[in-house]
Amino acid sequence: MSAPRVSAIMIFLNGEKFIAEAIDSIIAQTFTDWELILVDDGSTDGSTAIAKSYAERHPGKIHYTEHPGHENRGMSASRNRGIAMARGDYVAFLDCDDVWLPRRLEVHVGILDAHPDVAMVMGATMWWRSWTRQQGGLENSWMDDPRDQMLPTHQLLPAPTVATSFLESRGKTLCGICSQTSRRQAILDVGGFNEAFRTLYEDQVFLFRMCLRHPVWAIPDVLDKYRQHPDSACNSEGRVTGDARMRPIFLAWLQDHLIDSGVKDEGFWRAFRAEMLRYDQPRVWWLSRLPARARDWWNVKSRRALMLALTPAGYNRLRRLFGKSYVDFGSVR
Repeated sequence: MSAPRVSAIMIFLNGEKFIAEAIDSIIAQTFTDWELILVDDGSTDGSTAIAKSYAERHPGKIHYTEHPGHENRGMSASRNRGIAMARGDYVAFLDCDDVWLPRRLEVHVGILDAHPDVAMVMGATMWWRSWTRQQGGLENSWMDDPRDQMLPTHQLLPAPTVATSFLESRGKTLCGICSQTSRRQAILDVGGFNEAFRTLYEDQVFLFRMCLRHPVWAIPDVLDKYRQHPDSACNSEGRVTGDARMRPIFLAWLQDHLIDSGVKDEGFWRAFRAEMLRYDQPRVWWLSRLPARARDWWNVKSRRALMLALTPAGYNRLRRLFGKSYVDFGSVR
């Protein structure tokens, strides 16, 4: 069989509640030249049977794999297993609790085809909360939150522009793993995922490996939904406490990586030293962040006041009127 253009990789661990919806969103893509590699990270629930059933119904299109002995080896090792099996020119990731909108692959592939110097396309990520209405939860569509990467869009961004922006924002503008498509060779060039990071920060390590070495293309389009729920990997590890525990470990890795890779960009090193100040001189860092904290407080309070005062449609019209890159919430339900 000829190789597909895109290899979609979905890792899963006990994801029986959402995995069928995630797989169906790939099957529904308008761009059809893809393969799906389902990597089982040692599931003990019904998700293994669901994944195998899809592979049996779509032979040659959907593939099931697992670690030897059905072991649990973590997210990075599972993504690397999928990458090792991938045959496509491009690789895209979708976790088993998220979904792609139908044109997701079509848009990303079109950009990579048109710009051979670009190694990765990244889009805005929808933090998807309104899915709870399907199960009798709240139906307020404004609960969904499109996260813009705050990057220039529709232009080539040379390394390490994107990595510097992500570091300066402390990952707050980081796009989800479901919003990225990369050239397979570029992923192989950087060594894929670091298997020492099993859960938290595994995606950030990968992104920094890619963005420190390769040019990126950012788009404002929301083409996928990053489901927010209490059983997600981030929440299970403790989103706040886990970040506090893993951030210093990530920065220690990043410093070694910068030295080993010979990164000499002054702007990135300046951003890195500013981030390290948080841990080397916490009191100085706290005082230096007072203006930013005041600004963030005002932004959050004023935005919530608008949400309470306006309907979702009226709120979005105001955002567009003042030049903000936003989408109608109704279009991504």
